[in-house]
Amino acid sequence: MTKAYPLQAARELRDRAVDDAAAALAEVVRVHEEASATLAKAEAVLATHDGEAKAFEAREAERGPSSAAVFQQVQHYREARALAREQLRGAVEAARLVVAQRAAAVTEARDALATARAEAEAVGRHEERWRDEQKRAAEKKEELEAEDAVQARWREKD
Repeated sequence: MTKAYPLQAARELRDRAVDDAAAALAEVVRVHEEASATLAKAEAVLATHDGEAKAFEAREAERGPSSAAVFQQVQHYREARALAREQLRGAVEAARLVVAQRAAAVTEARDALATARAEAEAVGRHEERWRDEQKRAAEKKEELEAEDAVQARWREKD
Protein backbone atom coordinates (compact mmCIF):
# COMPACT_ATOMS: atom_id res chain seq x y z
CA MET A 1 0.00 0.00 0.00
CA THR A 2 1.39 3.35 -0.98
CA LYS A 3 1.42 6.23 1.41
CA ALA A 4 -0.55 9.36 0.71
CA TYR A 5 1.59 12.28 -0.39
CA PRO A 6 2.04 14.38 2.77
CA LEU A 7 1.84 17.66 0.86
CA GLN A 8 -1.29 16.76 -1.13
CA ALA A 9 -3.17 19.71 0.36
CA ALA A 10 -0.40 22.04 -0.81
CA ARG A 11 -0.52 20.43 -4.24
CA GLU A 12 -4.27 20.98 -4.46
CA LEU A 13 -3.91 24.58 -3.29
CA ARG A 14 -1.25 25.25 -5.92
CA ASP A 15 -3.38 23.67 -8.64
CA ARG A 16 -6.34 25.77 -7.52
CA ALA A 17 -4.12 28.87 -7.51
CA VAL A 18 -3.20 28.15 -11.14
CA ASP A 19 -6.88 27.83 -12.07
CA ASP A 20 -7.73 31.04 -10.21
CA ALA A 21 -4.84 32.94 -11.81
CA ALA A 22 -5.88 31.74 -15.27
CA ALA A 23 -9.46 32.85 -14.65
CA ALA A 24 -8.25 36.22 -13.35
CA LEU A 25 -6.06 36.66 -16.42
CA ALA A 26 -8.99 35.88 -18.71
CA GLU A 27 -11.12 38.50 -16.94
CA VAL A 28 -8.38 41.14 -17.04
CA VAL A 29 -7.81 40.47 -20.75
CA ARG A 30 -11.56 40.85 -21.37
CA VAL A 31 -11.63 44.18 -19.53
CA HIS A 32 -8.53 45.34 -21.44
CA GLU A 33 -10.21 44.46 -24.74
CA GLU A 34 -13.29 46.44 -23.71
CA ALA A 35 -11.11 49.43 -22.82
CA SER A 36 -9.32 49.14 -26.16
CA ALA A 37 -12.66 49.08 -27.97
CA THR A 38 -13.77 52.17 -26.04
CA LEU A 39 -10.53 53.91 -27.03
CA ALA A 40 -11.03 52.99 -30.69
CA LYS A 41 -14.58 54.40 -30.60
CA ALA A 42 -13.39 57.63 -28.95
CA GLU A 43 -10.64 58.02 -31.54
CA ALA A 44 -13.16 57.42 -34.33
CA VAL A 45 -15.51 60.04 -32.93
CA LEU A 46 -12.62 62.52 -32.70
CA ALA A 47 -11.55 61.74 -36.27
CA THR A 48 -15.13 62.21 -37.49
CA HIS A 49 -15.36 65.50 -35.61
CA ASP A 50 -12.08 66.71 -37.13
CA GLY A 51 -13.26 65.68 -40.59
CA GLU A 52 -16.52 67.56 -40.16
CA ALA A 53 -14.65 70.64 -38.94
CA LYS A 54 -12.33 70.59 -41.96
CA ALA A 55 -15.31 70.19 -44.31
CA PHE A 56 -17.06 73.12 -42.64
CA GLU A 57 -13.97 75.31 -42.95
CA ALA A 58 -13.62 74.33 -46.63
CA ARG A 59 -17.26 75.30 -47.27
CA GLU A 60 -16.77 78.59 -45.43
CA ALA A 61 -13.66 79.37 -47.48
CA GLU A 62 -15.58 78.64 -50.67
CA ARG A 63 -18.50 80.81 -49.65
CA GLY A 64 -16.33 83.82 -48.98
CA PRO A 65 -17.13 86.95 -46.98
CA SER A 66 -20.60 87.37 -45.49
CA SER A 67 -22.56 89.68 -43.21
CA ALA A 68 -21.54 90.45 -39.64
CA ALA A 69 -24.40 88.34 -38.29
CA VAL A 70 -23.36 85.31 -40.33
CA PHE A 71 -19.76 85.91 -39.34
CA GLN A 72 -20.75 85.88 -35.64
CA GLN A 73 -22.72 82.66 -36.13
CA VAL A 74 -19.74 81.04 -37.84
CA GLN A 75 -17.41 82.17 -35.05
CA HIS A 76 -19.81 80.85 -32.41
CA TYR A 77 -19.98 77.54 -34.27
CA ARG A 78 -16.17 77.40 -34.50
CA GLU A 79 -15.85 78.04 -30.76
CA ALA A 80 -18.41 75.34 -30.00
CA ARG A 81 -16.55 72.90 -32.29
CA ALA A 82 -13.24 73.79 -30.63
CA LEU A 83 -14.73 73.16 -27.18
CA ALA A 84 -16.24 69.87 -28.37
CA ARG A 85 -12.88 68.87 -29.86
CA GLU A 86 -11.09 69.52 -26.56
CA GLN A 87 -13.70 67.45 -24.73
CA LEU A 88 -13.27 64.63 -27.25
CA ARG A 89 -9.48 64.83 -26.93
CA GLY A 90 -9.90 64.60 -23.16
CA ALA A 91 -12.08 61.51 -23.58
CA VAL A 92 -9.48 59.95 -25.88
CA GLU A 93 -6.67 60.67 -23.41
CA ALA A 94 -8.73 59.25 -20.55
CA ALA A 95 -9.44 56.13 -22.61
CA ARG A 96 -5.72 55.80 -23.39
CA LEU A 97 -4.93 56.02 -19.70
CA VAL A 98 -7.49 53.30 -18.93
CA VAL A 99 -6.05 51.09 -21.70
CA ALA A 100 -2.55 51.57 -20.28
CA GLN A 101 -3.78 50.68 -16.78
CA ARG A 102 -5.57 47.61 -18.11
CA ALA A 103 -2.45 46.57 -20.05
CA ALA A 104 -0.45 46.82 -16.83
CA ALA A 105 -3.09 44.69 -15.10
CA VAL A 106 -2.80 42.09 -17.88
CA THR A 107 0.97 41.99 -17.42
CA GLU A 108 0.53 41.64 -13.68
CA ALA A 109 -2.02 38.83 -14.13
CA ARG A 110 0.30 37.02 -16.56
CA ASP A 111 3.11 37.27 -14.03
CA ALA A 112 0.82 35.95 -11.31
CA LEU A 113 -0.18 33.02 -13.52
CA ALA A 114 3.46 32.25 -14.31
CA THR A 115 4.30 32.33 -10.60
CA ALA A 116 1.36 30.08 -9.73
CA ARG A 117 2.37 27.62 -12.45
CA ALA A 118 5.98 27.62 -11.27
CA GLU A 119 4.89 26.94 -7.69
CA ALA A 120 2.55 24.15 -8.81
CA GLU A 121 5.33 22.61 -10.89
CA ALA A 122 7.71 22.79 -7.94
CA VAL A 123 5.22 20.92 -5.76
CA GLY A 124 4.69 18.44 -8.60
CA ARG A 125 8.43 17.81 -8.90
CA HIS A 126 8.64 17.39 -5.12
CA GLU A 127 5.83 14.84 -5.24
CA GLU A 128 7.60 12.92 -8.02
CA ARG A 129 10.84 12.84 -5.99
CA TRP A 130 8.92 11.80 -2.89
CA ARG A 131 7.16 8.99 -4.77
CA ASP A 132 10.50 7.82 -6.23
CA GLU A 133 11.98 7.78 -2.71
CA GLN A 134 8.98 5.83 -1.45
CA LYS A 135 9.36 3.33 -4.28
CA ARG A 136 13.09 2.91 -3.65
CA ALA A 137 12.45 2.47 0.08
CA ALA A 138 9.77 -0.15 -0.62
CA GLU A 139 12.09 -2.00 -3.02
CA LYS A 140 14.90 -1.87 -0.46
CA LYS A 141 12.53 -3.17 2.21
CA GLU A 142 11.46 -6.04 -0.08
CA GLU A 143 15.11 -6.89 -0.76
CA LEU A 144 15.90 -6.91 2.96
CA GLU A 145 12.84 -9.03 3.73
CA ALA A 146 13.77 -11.47 0.96
CA GLU A 147 17.34 -11.62 2.26
CA ASP A 148 16.08 -12.18 5.82
CA ALA A 149 13.81 -14.98 4.57
CA VAL A 150 16.72 -16.65 2.77
CA GLN A 151 18.91 -16.37 5.88
CA ALA A 152 16.10 -17.75 8.03
CA ARG A 153 15.83 -20.79 5.76
CA TRP A 154 19.58 -21.37 5.98
CA ARG A 155 19.42 -21.18 9.73
CA GLU A 156 16.57 -23.68 9.78
CA LYS A 157 18.67 -26.12 7.75
CA ASP A 158 21.55 -25.84 10.21
